[in-house]
Amino acid sequence: MHRFTKIFVTVLILGLISSALYASKGSNSTPFPVPLSCYSEDYGSPNFLAERCDQVHGSEGFRDPEGASMAEILSHRISANPFNLVVSLIFLIAILHTFMANKLTAKAHQIHEEHDERMKAAGASEEEIKHDIPFKAELFHFLGEVEVVFGMWVIALLFVTIGFFDWTTFKNYMVYDRVFIEPMFVVVIMAIASTRPVVKFSEQLLGLAAGLGGHSKAAWWFSILMIAPLLGSFITEPAAITIAALLLANQFYKHRPSSGFAYATIGLLFVNISVGGTLTHFAAPPVLMVATTWDWSMGFMAANFGWKAALGILISNVLYFIVFRGQFAKMGKDEVKEASEEFHTPEVQKLKPGQMSHDEFEAMWAERETTIP
Repeated sequence: MHRFTKIFVTVLILGLISSALYASKGSNSTPFPVPLSCYSEDYGSPNFLAERCDQVHGSEGFRDPEGASMAEILSHRISANPFNLVVSLIFLIAILHTFMANKLTAKAHQIHEEHDERMKAAGASEEEIKHDIPFKAELFHFLGEVEVVFGMWVIALLFVTIGFFDWTTFKNYMVYDRVFIEPMFVVVIMAIASTRPVVKFSEQLLGLAAGLGGHSKAAWWFSILMIAPLLGSFITEPAAITIAALLLANQFYKHRPSSGFAYATIGLLFVNISVGGTLTHFAAPPVLMVATTWDWSMGFMAANFGWKAALGILISNVLYFIVFRGQFAKMGKDEVKEASEEFHTPEVQKLKPGQMSHDEFEAMWAERETTIP
């Protein structure tokens, strides 16, 4: 993770923790966001008062005009409560920022390369060039990190909310009105699933299936897209898609498939993952929400949904393989070594530490620092 990103994420997490520690929500706090009934109900009506709309500043003028069109209603709500316009613009900018992330990252690399060229021309050594990173490149690289886009614009939302309401309103909204249990669970489970021991173990496991096809690119592609989605029924879908994506990066995308094949594969992965968690009643969030209420057991899930999902995944993979089978032969013709060697998959001979030379042992130890694609 980039230095700026580490600092930003740390500050954001500490800020949220501090808010939780010092939060105190009173029963008379201003409702936030403003309930829709504040615009649709007459001022002082029972529903209006039940939603505590009378505590919102300026709510006496919130009532939507009768018989107004959608455009007129939006215009009225913006004029009655300009906060609606400002936060909508913040959300729009965050969306646009997300789509601009790649361009910002490319700009950062360009600035860095130009800086390195200037230092070379000035006679700087490689060591000096390596450690002299321009601030402008750091800034653009930070702005190009997709992970921090919405977190960064939440800070803008923070100041806007404080300006229109107050600090307590924003604090209570983040601490009491939002539930971060599931997002935090997804972050933790994906972080664990992306660690090297888990990735290497998964590669060993799926390598057994790929070995039936001679560990070819097609065998790896089919094994990952067939087995990994079904693992979502046991290790959760976020963990399954993380493992599948990392293995595809190493065993498939590293061989530079065509754009059409690359996008088709990632789309197929999304679909397979979305249905692969239906073999059990405890892993997929949509199933988990209703399994207890409707008394669905693992046997019920497997008999009514699981086998159909597995069959659907198999059929989809076969159809995709038929359509793109000719492209496997074209992938990575100029590569000297197979991508799988970097991760020591089953076809690569392994030695125990006691059987290795000093150089081999040092190489194995240094492999820990190899970046996962």
